[in-house]
This record gives sequence, structure tokens and C-alpha cells, in this order.
Amino acid sequence: MLKIYTSGKEFLEDNKDILEKYPLETVFFEANAKYIEKTNKNNFLAKVSVNGRFLIAVHNARYPMVLFGDKSLCAEFADGAYKLKLTFDKVLGELETCEAFLHEYEKLAKCTHEINHSMDIMRCDSVLTDNVEGVEMATEDDVDELAELSVVFAKEALGDDVDIDEVKHSVSSRLSSFRLIRHDGRIVSFASKKRGTDKLSCIADVYTLPSYRGQGLSCKVVTALTKQILDSGKLPYLFVDKTNPVSNHLYTKIGYTYAVPQYEIKIIR
Repeated sequence: MLKIYTSGKEFLEDNKDILEKYPLETVFFEANAKYIEKTNKNNFLAKVSVNGRFLIAVHNARYPMVLFGDKSLCAEFADGAYKLKLTFDKVLGELETCEAFLHEYEKLAKCTHEINHSMDIMRCDSVLTDNVEGVEMATEDDVDELAELSVVFAKEALGDDVDIDEVKHSVSSRLSSFRLIRHDGRIVSFASKKRGTDKLSCIADVYTLPSYRGQGLSCKVVTALTKQILDSGKLPYLFVDKTNPVSNHLYTKIGYTYAVPQYEIKIIR
């Protein structure tokens, strides 16, 4: 049976057990759902449940639709999504589940798809290094420089053009989550925490200036944040690009292990 929720709050309350049982697999569900106060065709939350099996989906209009659960239920969700005219242009989740959904949805919507990003979620239960030499906490004086570097990072790593004023606001609002290394008075490497919950904390925006790469600076800032998260009793995790073995090796040196594969798939209409 397909259920469409009226709000993110209703979805979170109804699926609390699933989100707690599969925290890494559903990392985006809570973050997206809490910003949906009232649903529509472009901001929706759904669940198919049959005899204990489930498939959940959330689409916040700013992001891909996230999908998780039993792939055998994808046909029912695809049929419902098409009939209800739910709108989305990207799907994010485990490849088999996304492919199963799109296989059924494309029969109805007459569209195709292509993989946009292939990623892995990595987790760290204990650190293998204590080297955090030179790592500092960010201060108010660093907001502008961190914002400028974050814009460069978004363009280089994701191909995204982001608004500098929005980035400054974001950096300023979570300044205590940044760790950085300076050289000759300027920031040359940094990372930050995002998407914190009672159990998890994500490390993101890991960036080192090109001329300073290969010196282990990213390793130090990520190690510092990882240790802080573990000390707080939470599980640190991060996303890595499957096509970037250099950064992936860096994280394994710290103590991260592969946990959940994730694929972002673009709908071509």
C-alpha cells in the first residue's frame, strides 16, 4: 500500500524505527524531511509497505529524491508516483533499488536516465592516527576566506556554481564546525562537520589548495574532526567519490571503512 504523508513531521514519526535501524542508509531522509512542512507534488514523502517490507522516498525540491528499502516494491511506488504526477529529476540511493524503480517508472513516463555521481559512505569507529599538528579552530576573521575557498571547492569537486553570500551565511552559522591549517597567514586546508544527529555527524567540504596537496594536510583536519565526533559519542561518516582513489586511500589511513554505496541518477526526459 502506498502512503503519501502530509508533512515531514508525520513521516519522521511514522518511520522512526526504520531511520534508527538504518542510520547511514537514510542519512538524507531526516535532513530533507524536517524542512517539508506541507507536501505538494514537488515536495513529498512516501512509503510503500507490504507484509513487513517497506520502501520509503523523500523529495525536497532542492535535492534529489532519496529512495531506500525493498526493491520488490518499486513497481508499486513507480505506478503511484506517475499517477499522482510527483515531480523529481534525480534519484539517490543504492544502485539496485534506484534501477528497479527507474525501470518501472520509465515505462510510464517515457524517459531514460544516466548515473550522475557514484559514491560511497564511509564510517569510522576508531582513528588510526593522532597526527593533528597545526590544526586550528576557525574564528570570525576566517569567514570570508573560508567562503571563498568553499566556492572554489564546490566548482572543482562538484562542478557547481554557488552564491558567495549564501556560502558566507552558511559558514558563519556553523563556524565552530570548521577545522583548518594555515601557512604564511592564509588558510591552505580545511574541513567541516554537517548534518549532525543524535547518533551521526558528517564530515564534508574537505579541501586543500592544489599547491599544498600531498603533504597530509587534509588527513590532519579530517582526523581532528573525526576524533572530536568520536569523543562526543557519535559516529563520524563521510561521502567519497568512487572515481577518486587518492582521497579514498587518505580516509582509510585515518580509520574509515566502506559502509554504504550511493548513486545519484539523473532523469532524462
